[in-house]
Amino acid sequence: MKNEANMGEIISRLELRFAPNEDSWISEPFQVLIATILSQHTSDKNSHKAFSRLKETFEVRSEVLAGLKPEDIKPAIMCAGLSNIKSHRIVEVAKEIVKRFNGDLSKVFKLPLSEARETLMSIKGIGPKTTDVLLSFVGKYPVMPIDTNIFRVVDRIGLAKGRNYEYTRKTLERLIQAEKLRDAHIYLLRLGREICKSRNPLCSVCPLNILCDYNMKSIKEERTSNYINTL
Repeated sequence: MKNEANMGEIISRLELRFAPNEDSWISEPFQVLIATILSQHTSDKNSHKAFSRLKETFEVRSEVLAGLKPEDIKPAIMCAGLSNIKSHRIVEVAKEIVKRFNGDLSKVFKLPLSEARETLMSIKGIGPKTTDVLLSFVGKYPVMPIDTNIFRVVDRIGLAKGRNYEYTRKTLERLIQAEKLRDAHIYLLRLGREICKSRNPLCSVCPLNILCDYNMKSIKEERTSNYINTL
């Protein structure tokens, strides 16, 4: 498994490959939450479009969305996919935030990290990834949100094997400097989406190819196969 020195080189290579992280295009806590729900299992392009359409149709405030029915929201977010599930989740989350927090999540991000995480996780419809996105991008806590792309990338590189959310999150938070966690999340996410794809990963153009267990294993297997074919 990789150590802190390996991780430092990995982050340096990713920084050179990808543009510096820009500030989030949304900053209000409830809107970040809704945007994160819309982003699940779809592209950034589609989730941004869905959020923009939702914002054009309704005020994206908990008090407003809590008073709607899922079928009211569904047409606006259709382009993000899973609109039936997402529309129900948005309404239910909005209702709970109004009921428990008087519509204002900002106080949560003044709590210590462990308390803030526990509070967000207690809201029905908010899972570990969404919680950590809010903690990182709204609360500026030193946490590493994990999604499918990051699971795949760090498993292939050899940073954290398997798909246990807490194990992978804690491993990366231990290996990466706290002030670099937010940018590292973006870099690893982009790496998974643009290069280290589920099928046919573009290993030849990957900035981490000489540091990656998956790529080095593939090279070794190819050399072995070529050698056997010459016998």
